[in-house]
Amino acid sequence: MNTQITNFRDLGGVKNKEGKIVKPKRLLRSGHLVNLDKKTQTTLTDTFNLTRIIDFRREFEISESPDTPIEDVEYINLDLLGKMNAKNSSLADFAKLKSIEAVDKHMLGVYEDLILNPGAQEGFTEFMDYILANKNGSTIFHCFAGKDRTGYTSALLLSLLNVEKEEIYKDFLVTNTERKKANGELLQNYREQGFSEEQLESLATALYVKEDYLDHAFHLIEKHFGTAEKYAAECLNFDKEKVEEFRRIYLIN
Repeated sequence: MNTQITNFRDLGGVKNKEGKIVKPKRLLRSGHLVNLDKKTQTTLTDTFNLTRIIDFRREFEISESPDTPIEDVEYINLDLLGKMNAKNSSLADFAKLKSIEAVDKHMLGVYEDLILNPGAQEGFTEFMDYILANKNGSTIFHCFAGKDRTGYTSALLLSLLNVEKEEIYKDFLVTNTERKKANGELLQNYREQGFSEEQLESLATALYVKEDYLDHAFHLIEKHFGTAEKYAAECLNFDKEKVEEFRRIYLIN
């Protein structure tokens, strides 16, 4: 889709392990929805039947770059990091870490918290109920870059739709291509502000995703719960009946 939205895509069209297909134009992921022109707004509502936006960002992220309001589309802020009592982290904070190893360690901690932190579990419980309640329209969920909070959420949804891990990783890693231009512009901006090449290298690491991050997430779910379904049932109030309903709504033969 030719829109102004960075890192936008439809999770639909992929086959699951039983040969069923994730319904197109129902589950959409992206980066923030900032300064959308009328054409993009119309595409979202008319082509994708968008009825709900779920914004995972912190208050300071929203105040810096608020989503464009779209007529007749419900907007929900579901601050996952806030529910986790996570410290506010700007991009400049990542540059201060000064090593790729430090950034990787931080990011692995974020993915761990997204799964195991009780606040995150509370947030995803709300999120899954919103997804289940949207029986006809599409939902777009996003954070700032559509990278980690959004990337893990996509992996969770596709796992519960019984999609092969290979396809889940494929969707996860598309971010690195989709964000290349935007990331380059961000890095140039920080370079012009006087950030060192060492700091820019750390920042660049934080702007992309790695297979290791999703590996860590899947490993934690398997270690602590066995399967995504058991994790959903134990932590997200999303039991077998809800999983079956979710699949009825979002899968087609």
